[in-house]
Amino acid sequence: MAQSDGNVRIGTSEREEAVRALADHMTEGRLDVQEYDQRCALAAAAKTRGELAALFEDLPDPNPMRGQAPQPAGPPVPVQDGPLVEKSGSNAKAIIIGFVVFSVVAIVTVTAILGEWWALIPAFLIVVVLAIAS
Repeated sequence: MAQSDGNVRIGTSEREEAVRALADHMTEGRLDVQEYDQRCALAAAAKTRGELAALFEDLPDPNPMRGQAPQPAGPPVPVQDGPLVEKSGSNAKAIIIGFVVFSVVAIVTVTAILGEWWALIPAFLIVVVLAIAS
């Protein structure tokens, strides 16, 4: 461990790992119950890697602080190729067809009431655009 690593702050997972390693040492007979309790209390209160490393200076492996490199936050999250929400094409198609039919009927009705033939041009364009799109 480099000198500057001792000042790096630790989190709950590092403290818990140290307590598990201390339990292993007590099980192996390297620590008595009183020393185990003292070291666990120090591990729980530790704020830096250096404070945890001091608890394992006189102990062999398992030593959670020996050769510890910074751990990644977790496995990378894969990028999703498709949309987050699947859209149902049948509902969208039904709404578009309904709107087009309504628009064409409205344009034909207005043309019949006004008697102007040029008002049919938008209806004709709508039908042509839909024919090209599909």
